[in-house]
Amino acid sequence: MKVERRVVKSISELSIFKFVLVSYLIFFILFVIIFVIAGLLGWALLATSGLTIQDLIANFMPGINIAGLIGGLGGGILGTVLFIIIGLVASVFAAALAALATWILNVVLRIVGGIELRFAPGKNINTDKSPLEEKYEQNIFESKPNNP
Repeated sequence: MKVERRVVKSISELSIFKFVLVSYLIFFILFVIIFVIAGLLGWALLATSGLTIQDLIANFMPGINIAGLIGGLGGGILGTVLFIIIGLVASVFAAALAALATWILNVVLRIVGGIELRFAPGKNINTDKSPLEEKYEQNIFESKPNNP
């Protein structure tokens, strides 16, 4: 089987930064949504049973003042805002770390001459347009009404 060989000489740090930043932000938003839903469901179950979180923690770990602990960590709105800010800052730091790792990879690629990638032979694709743009143009030209 004939394969096409291409050599990767470098990877754009900015494109990696943007990709990782958007990925981490999406995962962070999903994480927040999932845990908010889980927290609300847990709170609703506890409220219907007549228990509170303080009661549960007092049963499992007697002597811990949960109200003081939550208040000390900035419970309520302040804690939520801090959680969101810390998550957003962590996303930016993770993206910056990925960009740094890409820069190090580029240095190594320059030293070793690149990485050879092998592709299975396929049809030539017009690189000027994305497959969606080509499909869109095909649909436009095929769906033109015949005007008499």
